[in-house]
Amino acid sequence: MGALLLASCGGPGTGPDRGPLPAPRPGPAITSPQAPGGDDPLLALPTGWSLVAYATVPRIEIFASPEAGLPRWTLDNPNPRGVALVLGVEEHHPDWLRVKVPARPNNSTGWVRRSDVRITTTPFDLRVDRSEHRLTVFRDGSVIARLPVGIGTGSTPTPAGTFYLTELLRPADPNGPWGPFAFGLSGFSDVITSFNGADGIIGLHGTNRPDLVGSDVSLGCIRLRNTDLLRLVDLVPLGTPITIVS
Repeated sequence: MGALLLASCGGPGTGPDRGPLPAPRPGPAITSPQAPGGDDPLLALPTGWSLVAYATVPRIEIFASPEAGLPRWTLDNPNPRGVALVLGVEEHHPDWLRVKVPARPNNSTGWVRRSDVRITTTPFDLRVDRSEHRLTVFRDGSVIARLPVGIGTGSTPTPAGTFYLTELLRPADPNGPWGPFAFGLSGFSDVITSFNGADGIIGLHGTNRPDLVGSDVSLGCIRLRNTDLLRLVDLVPLGTPITIVS
């Protein structure tokens, strides 16, 4: 999946790249419902919910601070894979939002004009424990699933940090090394910075080697059994936070 995942999802069981196809958001609409208690999702946000910002301009400017004269990043919308640009929201003010930025270095944040985005919400939160090879899924702050995962090897580890789901892609071959779907994360490999023209973006995807799930197997991506991945695809919207810990 050249532009997104080949730089970080290899390892045993991988195969040739046939290119990504933008995937429609299964189940509920890709924008989750507004928080109850008001027309603005910033009001009365329930426990465990997070804010998500969708860019509404062709190129969005992200600043180091609201007072900065020039942007630190300018990102295209849609992104290079043809998916609407999504940003995880860390902090909100009437005119500005502090957001997670899908750019190096990992865990970068910046400020965007609120007028340049549409705000939605997600009740989900994901947590990957590398030492346990486990993905825990939270909804409304409560655990709803614990799923085994494969992670990066010792020389190509899955990076730690707090990221979010940036895109959902559908590989050309659902029986291939990435399974039927692949989520892109806002995080990047700490050791792979260039591969086939890509930048080492970390993914969360299925696999054609379910026997390797639960081990250190990839070049940095997180692998799920395909049945577990499809459960996530039916549940979580883009913008959902995902924290990776040791």
